[in-house]
Amino acid sequence: MTRLVTSPLGVGDAAPDFALASAGNTAQTMLASLRGGTVLLLLASPHWDPALDELPALYPGESSDAAEPRIIEEHRADVARLFGVEDATALFVIDEHGVIRWRYVAGVDAIPQSSVTTHDAGLDAESNTRSAMTRRDFVQAAITAAVLLAATVVVPRDLRASAPTAEHSSDTIAGTTRVTLNVNGRDIPLDVEPRVTLLDALRERAGLTGTKKGCDHGQCGACTVHVDGRRVLSCMTLAVALAPSAKITTVEGLANGDVLHPVQQAFITHDGFQCGFCTSGQIMSATAMLHEPWGAGDDDVREAMSGNICRCGAYPGIVAAVQSVRGGSASGAGQ
Repeated sequence: MTRLVTSPLGVGDAAPDFALASAGNTAQTMLASLRGGTVLLLLASPHWDPALDELPALYPGESSDAAEPRIIEEHRADVARLFGVEDATALFVIDEHGVIRWRYVAGVDAIPQSSVTTHDAGLDAESNTRSAMTRRDFVQAAITAAVLLAATVVVPRDLRASAPTAEHSSDTIAGTTRVTLNVNGRDIPLDVEPRVTLLDALRERAGLTGTKKGCDHGQCGACTVHVDGRRVLSCMTLAVALAPSAKITTVEGLANGDVLHPVQQAFITHDGFQCGFCTSGQIMSATAMLHEPWGAGDDDVREAMSGNICRCGAYPGIVAAVQSVRGGSASGAGQ
């Protein structure tokens, strides 16, 4: 086991081979020897706790046609490092060709990554209720995903990239989609995987790092940008889902040359920040709010900006900054 990776392997990657843990047997069995059937690899951290409220609704429905997969539970740190996972709970479903078809890594994936073909389970109101999962529930849900593996062969990404094909032009990377994002009035062509969020496309591909990654779950507002003039959480928006005509504005596009946008200047004047990490998201929400039908009071500003969290607690300055641009009262400023 020599190949170590620093980030979790994803769907489409070839699963690394390793010797399975044996109980009293001297002969070693390799993971590759199990090919020909589906393998559910459970990497259990010392802090195993799968009781996540949202997970029950994320898994595919049951299938009675496919065979049960082979379940392997591993607690060894060196095996976890082969998959780019350390000190975290992770589930990998590996198909009969040794390719990862489904993945969930606790603390990394908001929802499982999957190339499993699923069917509409016709969820009713009862199935949408939230309840904590037991460890058995979690494993059984993953098994359900495993038995739904499609019959088609998924080639690992490193092999797809090197294989010649007439379906891809010379300037397109296999496994990615060519999109053109209009950001701050400039067209930016990018090759991105379908799962790439607008946030990652802006930061990692386009080099626009003013938009911040906070919670990556759509809860803190640090990643707020404008799409066609409306504020959007870029961590919850897929880059490929945006229409070619969509106009994206980031915090870098607010200023007019060296002249700051009035909201940017107001945040400086009224000291509407401390560490500054959330500030770009706060400013983007505030500038969008100026064109939204909110009331004139301070409480209206607080309600309109409630989706943007400031962990430093600079809310009085934020309200004062917004109200100074709107011409409101800002009665709580400076306290």
